[in-house]
Amino acid sequence: MSRSGALLAAAIGAAAIVAACSGLAGGAEGDDAQARLWNDVALREWALPVAGLGVRPDFVAPDDYYARAVDDLRTYPVYHPSREPAGYRAALVARGPQKLIPDPAALVTDADWIEAGKRVFEELDTIATRTDDPEVIAHFTDAAAIDRARDAKHDVVDADGVMLGYRWVVDHDGALKLSLGSCADCHTHILPDGSLLFGGPSNANLAPTAAVGKLLATLAPLPPGEQLWMDHGVPWRADDPHAPLRAADEAAIGALLGGEHGQPPGTTVARVHGSPFFTTRNADLRGVRHRRFLDATASHRNRGPDDLARYAILVEFADFGAFGPHRMFPAAELAKQQARRRPSDAAMRALGRYLWSLDPPPSPQPVDDRARRGQAVFEAEGCGRCHRPPHYTHDQLVAVPGFDPAAAAAMGVPVMDRTVDTDPGLALRTRKGTGFYRVPSLRGLWYRDLLEHSGSIRTLEDWFDPRRLDADYVPTGWRGPGVRKRAVPGHEFGLDLPADDKAALIAFLRTL
Repeated sequence: MSRSGALLAAAIGAAAIVAACSGLAGGAEGDDAQARLWNDVALREWALPVAGLGVRPDFVAPDDYYARAVDDLRTYPVYHPSREPAGYRAALVARGPQKLIPDPAALVTDADWIEAGKRVFEELDTIATRTDDPEVIAHFTDAAAIDRARDAKHDVVDADGVMLGYRWVVDHDGALKLSLGSCADCHTHILPDGSLLFGGPSNANLAPTAAVGKLLATLAPLPPGEQLWMDHGVPWRADDPHAPLRAADEAAIGALLGGEHGQPPGTTVARVHGSPFFTTRNADLRGVRHRRFLDATASHRNRGPDDLARYAILVEFADFGAFGPHRMFPAAELAKQQARRRPSDAAMRALGRYLWSLDPPPSPQPVDDRARRGQAVFEAEGCGRCHRPPHYTHDQLVAVPGFDPAAAAAMGVPVMDRTVDTDPGLALRTRKGTGFYRVPSLRGLWYRDLLEHSGSIRTLEDWFDPRRLDADYVPTGWRGPGVRKRAVPGHEFGLDLPADDKAALIAFLRTL
């Protein structure tokens, strides 16, 4: 694949990487349908209705999901070739295929489940990308080739010499293959000291090489325009910006979507059912147990660890793109999906418990006099009404301009009695849209690279700059395809504070 082809595959297949949480056990998992993770009772009111349709998305039927073969294979780090231990890959082959969770019955205590879930989080790979293609293998065993492609934010190598985002796997046929990482790929944050924060939002990208293009091509198999339509089209909206792309050629799509549009590498993604025009900031999963809803748009309820496991199942294995009368996935793609292996319930339950256990790490920022003054400003300005301590969020949702919050009454959704005028694009003009945004937690602001649901702003100083409301503002984060200037509207609280109070408030927020 050409370099431009790799870039295009990355642009239209990025959502599929986020969607890939896959993992060997085999066979049915129990006779009690209610004991299954993926069951009708749990799914019935799990998703919120889609804005503009008023219906919930449909999912793959539980019996169809559990008819698939199970694949929970261990995977292993990919080292930079100059840092790989002697005999490493030969030793992996000698071990043969290994189960990710050798004995689920041995998981008894919470600690057992969380430890197993950590392994699942780190080792799940995107099964569809597994390959022993000689060109791919040659690239990842050639130090000079990797060094030519990598930089501070692409094909990052950690302190142990491990390349983030890639995994070795000994497949069922005994062959050593290279694969893309799954959950950890988009939810591992590199801190300033080089350490890794699992569950934090990604801030690194895969390098746009021919080898990576081959891996990504399996996740974007359709012609570019059809792929974009399948992933993002919103046919029930007359103003759907994706419709013109359906007939566009590769060059036109690559010119529009192939750039980084201002955002730091690895920090935003045009995920399936989202949009490259209303992108999504990679989610921070630290502290997720304190949120009643998942996604920036509150697309799904978060009632416990099993809902986190269901979400991981949904995004690759049990979503068939059905929204009321609209069927977005072609029959051939659905057939491919049904033929894929699925992870075991044990692996996904362990993953859910691990994610449920994660808290934001303590901030390295000092709680000094300025930060204490900032806390006083926070309290005096009433910020805690929406960002309530100790988790600095609350259980209510915020309706976006153009959406009637009264529609939430029948759903039993807690909605604030105010709007904060945030840009409604993601919440109204995508399949992820519900008409709402979650009130984000302020915990962990010190390590997040981007703010706002689409990652339009890089720093708190930028967020509290009133110039961001102007039409000629240049967003310091994500700008959008072909966009140089635009306003970043909404949440005007604090914009008119005196400079000293604003600086103190920012200092306080960075201690959370």
